[in-house]
Amino acid sequence: MQMKEKKLRIVLVGTEGEINLGFVIRLALNFEVDEIYLVSPLINPFSDEVKRFAAKAAKMVSTEYIKITDSLEEALDGVDLSICTSGLVGSTSDVLRHPITPRELASKIAPNYSSIAIVFGRESVGLTRDELAKCHLFLTIPANPQYPILNLSHAVAITLYELWTSTRSYRLREHANSSQLSRVLKLVGEIVGKIIDDSVQRERIMVAVKHILWRSSPSRGEASTLYYFFKKIKNSIDG
Repeated sequence: MQMKEKKLRIVLVGTEGEINLGFVIRLALNFEVDEIYLVSPLINPFSDEVKRFAAKAAKMVSTEYIKITDSLEEALDGVDLSICTSGLVGSTSDVLRHPITPRELASKIAPNYSSIAIVFGRESVGLTRDELAKCHLFLTIPANPQYPILNLSHAVAITLYELWTSTRSYRLREHANSSQLSRVLKLVGEIVGKIIDDSVQRERIMVAVKHILWRSSPSRGEASTLYYFFKKIKNSIDG
């Protein structure tokens, strides 16, 4: 059985440097990235400087390959799995910043999805918490705790390399797609809204459940069974 080819999208938010963008485009050719989305870039993404540092990938510096959007939501539209990245890891109580690593993504999670977007933030300040919350998962690259923040293009290179080396062959098990997982998550949200009064706790629970669902990448049958189970719980609560 021949599996459908995966689609890989790189999303860069608020890009500030033409040199970094050129390097990222070069990496996109190195590792067969299908498309790049730029959210509100602060530079001209089609400049001669970008093309110079893209080297032999300069042909990809075009509107055919690079899409410009005003929102992260638009840049993530149409993908089954979205991963936001940061060098800053949260405390035990900060579930929004509980990370996976590039190797974990490549070997355990990415093979289960047909389309993936990896989001990288601004060179100066990275991604905001609101932006991190828009992704299914949070990724960080383990590094020296004294200086864990990598250059943008270096972070892209490490992540793409791990994906390249680990996901060239794909498993045949039919995994639940993003719409099926979202259906389960929505139902959990309805239950949480009925039994948890504290809005902060509700938000933490929903982030944790979202991470669990997309990290575990259940099969279609498992997702359907979870939906059935949570539907029974909701009906019981509703009386």
